[in-house]
Amino acid sequence: MNDAPDRLANLRDVAELVDGISAGVLLRSDAPHVGDEDPDSVVWPPSTVVDTRAPGEASAEHPWAEVCDVRAISVLPDANIAIADGTLAAMYSGFLEGAAAMRVVEVVSTVATAPAPVLIHCSAGKDRTGVSVAVALSLAGAERAHIVADYVATGPNMPGVLARFMRTMSAHMHANGGVAGSELPRELIEAPAYAIEAVLDRLEEHDGGAEGWFIANGGRLETVELLRARLRA
Repeated sequence: MNDAPDRLANLRDVAELVDGISAGVLLRSDAPHVGDEDPDSVVWPPSTVVDTRAPGEASAEHPWAEVCDVRAISVLPDANIAIADGTLAAMYSGFLEGAAAMRVVEVVSTVATAPAPVLIHCSAGKDRTGVSVAVALSLAGAERAHIVADYVATGPNMPGVLARFMRTMSAHMHANGGVAGSELPRELIEAPAYAIEAVLDRLEEHDGGAEGWFIANGGRLETVELLRARLRA
């Protein structure tokens, strides 16, 4: 699509909507494209970028590789993101288990220890990014309502995200009947509050809460302490 924006469509500093979090520390966005304009709405450029996409989603060198420390931490083993049991909540729950959970812990640990600002992104900046940010904010003690507000703020940005995706969709996907944005399951192009609330429920229900979940999946208590010191305003 020729009218797709030449800048990130789902970029924000999480401190914009989450009280008690320091500005200029944790950013989130959709995937960058070659030739994007630099944003003027956040501290730029980030010092560290965490790319949570699968290798097959990024066909070339990361556009920010020359200006940022880009760390690839694939939360899922491939690009086949599917809604399990018909809901985003079920899909997100899978991010909190097994190998995916350990990768989310690695993402959050990077937020705690890597040079800031740290920007997390996936393709849309909604699912893998949303869960990772929610875990980080939960560990930092952010209020539940504010974490939800940050997540649902992606909803109005999804048309722009999809426009960018459609413009850059590979010829391979077209030739092989790739899924167009209008054919995606509805929930994959929405950011309903219940989806991230399910993540927060799972964290709260875990023995020891979010901290207990983090440590059970390979995280360290010292990392939680560093994260809180960094994120709390």
